[in-house]
Amino acid sequence: MSSDSNDNTYILRTTRREVEAQLFMQRWLFVGVRRDWSRGSKILFAKRSDAFIASGVVGRIDTLDELDPDERELCIQNNWYAKIVFEKLTRFHPEVPIRDTPFAVLSPVALHGSPVRMDDVVKVEATALCRIHV
Repeated sequence: MSSDSNDNTYILRTTRREVEAQLFMQRWLFVGVRRDWSRGSKILFAKRSDAFIASGVVGRIDTLDELDPDERELCIQNNWYAKIVFEKLTRFHPEVPIRDTPFAVLSPVALHGSPVRMDDVVKVEATALCRIHV
């Protein structure tokens, strides 16, 4: 992927602490926003609307047909269409304030599912004082 490409590089917002905890403990996330997710896609995770908390690399995408019945039912109830399992996940400590990144000009709502340039993702990752691989 070239440094100015936005192919398969996105931002996802987490709005609940339970979702953040699940992401870091289980390394997967259900998604409702449809994008061209694929193995190797890079994702930046924004906490609500104020900070980036992590980045991840997609390992696999499980569609509804590939989920167990309980997960499939949960997805249907919440209007989610897939489960993304992460190959790599890196937590930022401290969190990186969005206002200190190239994404400061975007509205918080516009962040969720936004395709982004890989060089902007690299800038955010480089801004993190400590990166913890989970």
